[in-house]
Amino acid sequence: MRINHFNSIQNNPYKKQTQDVKQETVQSKYKKDEIQISDEAKKLLSSSKFEQERADKVNEIKRQVESGSYQVNTSKVAKSILDFWRKS
Repeated sequence: MRINHFNSIQNNPYKKQTQDVKQETVQSKYKKDEIQISDEAKKLLSSSKFEQERADKVNEIKRQVESGSYQVNTSKVAKSILDFWRKS
């Protein structure tokens, strides 16, 4: 007596489903994230008071370093490092 296999390799019902998933993942690899910043937001960023103050501060420190008058407050740096490691 011969018994036929109900689920033979040739009639695998899951084979078609796996092919669909593979195609879907290939298409999703080509999608890229995009970001758009409005012109108004760009104007706000470029004209911010904070940005100008920071640029002035950086220029002042550069000037002090070039002239040799810049002094590092070592105790302040050490305290900052300790505070950072104590938080972690």
